[in-house]
Amino acid sequence: MAKPITGKTHVGERREKRPNGDIYVYERVTAYDEKTRKTYTVSQKLKGKIKSGTHKILPTRPKKHKGEGGLVDATRRHTGLTDILEWVGKVSGIDNDVCASFSEGDAAKILSIARYWIGSGGNTLPRLESWQVMHPLPYREAITEDVYGSLFKDVGRNEEGVQRYFSARAAHLGKSPMLAFDSTTISTYSENQSEARQGFNKDGDGLNTIKLLTLYSVKAGEPIAFSKQPGNIPDVISIENTLTQLKCLNLEKPLIVTDNGYYSQKNMMEFALRNVKFLTLVDPNIIWVRETIDALRATIAGMASTCPFDPSICGATLHRMHQFSRTRQRSRNRKIAGEKETFSRRLYVHVYYSPDNEAKKELAFRKDLLELKAQIQGGNTEFTPSAQKKIDKYLTCSKKGRGGQLKVGFNDKAITEAKRYFGYFALVSNQTMDTFTALENYRLREKIEELFAVQKGRLDGARPRTWYPDNLRGRQFTQFISLGYHCSLMKKIKEVQSKLGKNESGKTKSLLNLEKKLENWLAQRSLAQILDWFDCIETTKVQTAMGSYRWSTESVARDRLFLKYLGVNTE
Repeated sequence: MAKPITGKTHVGERREKRPNGDIYVYERVTAYDEKTRKTYTVSQKLKGKIKSGTHKILPTRPKKHKGEGGLVDATRRHTGLTDILEWVGKVSGIDNDVCASFSEGDAAKILSIARYWIGSGGNTLPRLESWQVMHPLPYREAITEDVYGSLFKDVGRNEEGVQRYFSARAAHLGKSPMLAFDSTTISTYSENQSEARQGFNKDGDGLNTIKLLTLYSVKAGEPIAFSKQPGNIPDVISIENTLTQLKCLNLEKPLIVTDNGYYSQKNMMEFALRNVKFLTLVDPNIIWVRETIDALRATIAGMASTCPFDPSICGATLHRMHQFSRTRQRSRNRKIAGEKETFSRRLYVHVYYSPDNEAKKELAFRKDLLELKAQIQGGNTEFTPSAQKKIDKYLTCSKKGRGGQLKVGFNDKAITEAKRYFGYFALVSNQTMDTFTALENYRLREKIEELFAVQKGRLDGARPRTWYPDNLRGRQFTQFISLGYHCSLMKKIKEVQSKLGKNESGKTKSLLNLEKKLENWLAQRSLAQILDWFDCIETTKVQTAMGSYRWSTESVARDRLFLKYLGVNTE
């Protein structure tokens, strides 16, 4: 009796030997056709092969079918700008110092916000979340308003972490660093900021201000520490806390450079008593400074006193024993509290003369006196204290006859005496220093003014933008990190510029031509424009079942040379 027909298929195996001795093993599915009464092949699939001389089947790689498990994941991000910022954070040590000072999560948030500010040109923080989508940052989760608000509050209260970071940055400076010290003011409409008060407003907008004091390393070209104070605290009384902060930073023999806003007998005495070196600009109208100018007039008039790097200025130095006096606060070593104490210290007075400055100052002086005269003759009787002082000293007022007309003249003797010191300015130090080395060091201090301009204009620092003082402290610290990125990157770019176009051995003509193009390109662009230029570089990553793939936007030879000289690895 014949077998019953079930209609089922049968799975079997077929082996096929090739000329090279390899045996290909196929899985074959067969079925029976009732009409033809024959078995036919439904499907056949290669399972693997047995290599010649072996007995083990080597399975074949499964064939990829369209739409079945091909694409797993794909991303596209702007990486040109963020690669540069990540690199500068590593080589400058900023990232390591932040990570060593704060928890892992807070450090990632601080660095992400700092990079956003410098990368976006100081955009406000509500835009960060959308910017973060296309720009990879250390903190991978979304940085919402709640996230950065909580961060600023925590960092503002974490003084241990803040001071640890300042100490870490100071540790990079080495022996005898030169530090510029200066302040700026931040204007605010807020009534919640208890430190916002009426004082000297450097922006001149008449608002309440908060004072920001910064220590800046002149040689390293980067900010080291900062503090904030109420806006009504004058610069001249801000030194004492700074000298205490220097002890915490454990700096060895620093030189503090300040402008004349910090000059006073008390401040010089504080420097002297604490054995801290200083260099400060002083007012030439001070009596003992005028005496020094008179003593050096003949020397400065000689050709040998010309400044080697600025022929428009002449200078000379004179040392003097300067007397200080103070009232003792405590009884010690047989000296009673409240007793007046006098001591002497050696000071070095560097006097400079500039004919150009003399002409400008005299012109401004003449205009000022003529304007005051016109105001008096016009019937004005209310003047500021400084204007009234000038009127009393340089103008003479009288009336002709009984009830006569008011006559305003000039006190030529006092005016001639004042003009004798036009064009002169002086620096004072308690450290022996060459005349023009002192001038060069003081001029380097001016970099801190550029720092304030960057912080306000490029890092969203012109307004507090927070409700509470602790949050403001945390926000300012994060801006301080961003400022460190800016300064470190600028320093590296200047190092690249200094090496371009030099005909050194091993450089081909084509390389020198390319360097010249790069030199011209860098000279015409600010840091913000350079970062914007590289922000167009995108990196695409695609993950498939067969493997992962990555490619970035192509760049021209000049851009590749810049990144190579900078040290940024784009691979």
